[in-house]
Amino acid sequence: MFKKIYKTVSIFTVLLFMGLFLSGVSAKAADYTSGVSVSGTTATIWFKSNVSTTWVDVHYKINSGTQQNFRMTYNSAAGRYEQNVTVASGNVISYAFTYNNGTPAYDTAWVDYTVGSGTTNPPTTSGSIYSIAASSIPTPTVSGAVNVKVMNGTNGAYADSNIYWGVLGINPATGKWCYLDLNGNLVPISNALNDATGHLTKNGVNYANIYHKVSEANWVQMPKITSGRMFLSVGSPCYIKTYDTGFAGPNVDNTTDPNRDVYFDFVEFTVNDTGYHGNTTRVDGFGFPIQHRLVNKAGNYDKTVGELESETRSGIFTKYQSEVPTEFKSLATVQAPYRIVAPIHGSFAVGGANANYFAGYSSYSTQDILLGTNGLQQNPQICAAINRHVYTDTANWNNPTAYYKASPANYYAKFWHDHSINSLAYGFCYDDVNQQAAYLEVGDPKGLIIRVGW
Repeated sequence: MFKKIYKTVSIFTVLLFMGLFLSGVSAKAADYTSGVSVSGTTATIWFKSNVSTTWVDVHYKINSGTQQNFRMTYNSAAGRYEQNVTVASGNVISYAFTYNNGTPAYDTAWVDYTVGSGTTNPPTTSGSIYSIAASSIPTPTVSGAVNVKVMNGTNGAYADSNIYWGVLGINPATGKWCYLDLNGNLVPISNALNDATGHLTKNGVNYANIYHKVSEANWVQMPKITSGRMFLSVGSPCYIKTYDTGFAGPNVDNTTDPNRDVYFDFVEFTVNDTGYHGNTTRVDGFGFPIQHRLVNKAGNYDKTVGELESETRSGIFTKYQSEVPTEFKSLATVQAPYRIVAPIHGSFAVGGANANYFAGYSSYSTQDILLGTNGLQQNPQICAAINRHVYTDTANWNNPTAYYKASPANYYAKFWHDHSINSLAYGFCYDDVNQQAAYLEVGDPKGLIIRVGW
């Protein structure tokens, strides 16, 4: 389980966002019309609602630059919401909307508009992770490496050019923190990388650009890497500071964190002499559905973990609210629309409404149970048993059918098992006990496919 690795080798802090609650369900085409009109150097992005709309937010980028987010102005004469943008001929405007229809809020798909061409490009459609034949995956040319592909599974919500991914990890040959470039090289990171050519900027602060777009590559060869983490995001890259000795990821406690309004998630792995070892994780939260498929060279290993492909992001938010007990419901609203947070990052933290949720069930505090601390790191079986509510029933510690049958239990973790392939999920820090985690490993890796869902 790579969560434990990061506690010792990385200054990465787990992700957390603050935000207003939106339901985040997919937009209905009949609800609105939209487009871009251009006059001189001014482009007007417009949205005309056919339903009960009182506000519209526009999200846009020029030439894949920094994403801008604005509450649109209503033009009563035109009967539509508008946002003016300064442009030049040939600029590509990528845009999407969030709007309300009564109480619920809806997200539209991203589309591209090229200034001067009058053409609006439709969003990219997406395929299944199983649509790629194992035989079609290129064999790595470097010993111990694995070929990596990131797929667009957003069903048209985001174009390939609006889905970003980047890998950070340690090069075992040098012991240095690096990022993976499109040529399959592990490039050392540094303080200087934040200001290098092509760097990202947000709120006047520069950040290293270690990201690639789905549209930029089909397969990328990834060599052996330790404590690797692939950051995935839609609409905007993540904003991560790199240093000579590591990196600082999104900070759960920092209300001014630049990633608070970025939709992102991650996969974690190590590739070493014994093969590929990796997993999806819900230990910290949920950004969007992810599938993680691993294929080997011999042709006798082809497995996939993650959320079921049939699950949509909006559907997950809705199901979460209807399926978990009252104590856990706020985890899907406190950071919405960006994510569902894990209990420790919500009301189960010290001082929260549910800070004593597990009180009386064992001698450990709620926070220790959720974090696996105060001796539980040496006793992962006990930690898992408490989370699964089988602590006092040792005969069922290894019986998944007995898990989560009564409270107190980690119903956040239960939800992910209920909505994942083969019921495997990393819902808490030691969910790998009794092989319940969304974990894959094989000695002769050939292909790693990551599908970004929506």
